[in-house]
Amino acid sequence: MKSIITLLVTSLMIIAIINSCKETDDRDKFVGTWTGLMMFSRIGYEFPTTVIISKSSTNSSQIVFEESGSAPRTATVTGNSYTYIDFKDSYQTYQDEVSGNFAGKGAINGDILNESGTITSDNPPFPADLGTWNRHLARQK
Repeated sequence: MKSIITLLVTSLMIIAIINSCKETDDRDKFVGTWTGLMMFSRIGYEFPTTVIISKSSTNSSQIVFEESGSAPRTATVTGNSYTYIDFKDSYQTYQDEVSGNFAGKGAINGDILNESGTITSDNPPFPADLGTWNRHLARQK
């Protein structure tokens, strides 16, 4: 009986050690489909958006954002936040197309992503500083 208990305790310890050695991937919490609003401060424009986030297949610390009409964008994950690798994009507003260079970051809190950043324009007649952008997204289940 004593050897059975010793064997059981030893087995449980081995299982605990193996489980503690498993690596976690911080990117997992961001993967999925997200919907919400994108807002541009300077021009006072907001619009609905859907974003699909996946893990980068070429960099183990990056995630990839895809949304209709835009080239994929990449961000580097650190814990519960990420920083975009600067990207160029354009969005159609009510009257004009806003084209510029985007920089920004985001963070997750449960099933909510909050992002913010800056836009600089290389598209006359818009001024070089287009202000800030924000995006608030909820995970779709």
